[in-house]
Amino acid sequence: MKNLNIIHFAYTPNILKIPLEETVKDALAGKDFKLGTYLLEYVNKVTTHPLVKTNTAFGYLMLASPLLYMLTKALVSDSDLTTTVGRVVTEYHDLIIEGLKKETIKNFYLALRKASVSHLGEYFGRIPSVNVGVDSILESFSLWEALRESMYLDLVSHEVISGFKRVLEIHDELLKEKPSLRSLLEFITSAHTKTLSRNLDTLVLKSKNLNNALLLKHLSMLRASVEVEVWNLLDEYVRENELNPGTTSDIVAAGLALYQVSAYVIQGNERGVT
Repeated sequence: MKNLNIIHFAYTPNILKIPLEETVKDALAGKDFKLGTYLLEYVNKVTTHPLVKTNTAFGYLMLASPLLYMLTKALVSDSDLTTTVGRVVTEYHDLIIEGLKKETIKNFYLALRKASVSHLGEYFGRIPSVNVGVDSILESFSLWEALRESMYLDLVSHEVISGFKRVLEIHDELLKEKPSLRSLLEFITSAHTKTLSRNLDTLVLKSKNLNNALLLKHLSMLRASVEVEVWNLLDEYVRENELNPGTTSDIVAAGLALYQVSAYVIQGNERGVT
């Protein structure tokens, strides 16, 4: 886990704004979805920003960008987002797959290398390793092929390829509960624990090992029954060993962002009615 602090994350939204705006522009202009291009643009900006200089939101952008593209398409076509975000994702997900199939892995791999993701390692299989730098090889494979190949070892890739089931679960629960600002942090903590209890965090799996990923999953499953003193000791162990469930955090953050869009649309519709 990198030595990140609040300054890194405070400046990240301004950097994310650039590729997300490009996502919206492409959706409005009827252009193909280009995930690798958006990610490379983000990495180029975030790694050269004087107050950041490191990757802070690669996984989140992988989730947020396709969701934003689909929502933009739906809003332009006057789809009702108040209660049917899941249906919107189902209806427009083919556009994401189509874009992934048209885009090669070149920009995606460049983005991964520039982001200096330390746990990538060497991959042996049909899809080239990230450290392959030969354009003719990289341009022979689609981004869809790469994400499909990695989806069972990477939850973010699995969400993008399979239709955002985990992100939508968090969105739907938020829409149901409608937590106040005061209770939102408690809800996010609960959602993070629940998501982690149901899935192996693939960042921990790849950056550490299977045992640590299983440990975090089981700790989350037992959270309610563990006494405070014991939990504090476990929390200390997790921190000392830098077990960062970042994939889970990306999924929860994407679910929260999706909910904020839904809530904004609902409020706008209510104002229109009154």
